[in-house]
Amino acid sequence: MISNCYFARLTVKDVPALQPLEDQVKLAFWGKENYRRFLEEYPDYFGCKAVLTTDSGKETLIGFFLARAICENLEILKLGVFPGYQRQGIGTALMQNAFAEGIQRGCSRCFLEVRKSNQTAIQFYYSHNFRIAGTRLNYYTDPVEDAWIMERPL
Repeated sequence: MISNCYFARLTVKDVPALQPLEDQVKLAFWGKENYRRFLEEYPDYFGCKAVLTTDSGKETLIGFFLARAICENLEILKLGVFPGYQRQGIGTALMQNAFAEGIQRGCSRCFLEVRKSNQTAIQFYYSHNFRIAGTRLNYYTDPVEDAWIMERPL
C-alpha cells in the first residue's frame, strides 16, 4: 500500500476529479448533477475516495468507489483506480471500505456488474471472492456489450 495515501468519504466536492479517472479506466461518467444527487439526496448511496498526499501538502484523488445499500444488498456501482496506482492495494482497500459500510448498513451480500471483456476487473473481483451469478444482455453502451453479474456474501 502507498504510505502517503488515505481514505475518506466521497463528497460532492470530489465529483470534478471523477471524470478524468473514469475516462482513463473506461467507466461511464454519469454527470456532475447525478453524482451530486446520489451523494446529497439519496441516503442509500455512499462512496469512498483514495487520496494521495505529497510532501508539499497537495492532495490528488487516485481512486474511488460509489455504492448503494438496498435492504440486504450492497451494490458496487463504480470502482476505479488510476492505472498508475493499480496493483498497489488501493482497489482492495476501497473494496474493503465498501464491504464494511455495507455490513454496517445491514447488508449480507454484495453484487456488481462488469463488462464481459474486462478480464482485469473480473480477475480482481474473483480475488475478492466474487462469483458469476448471471448475465445482463447489452447492458453497456459505447460499445454495446453484455455484463456479468457477480456476487459474494459479506
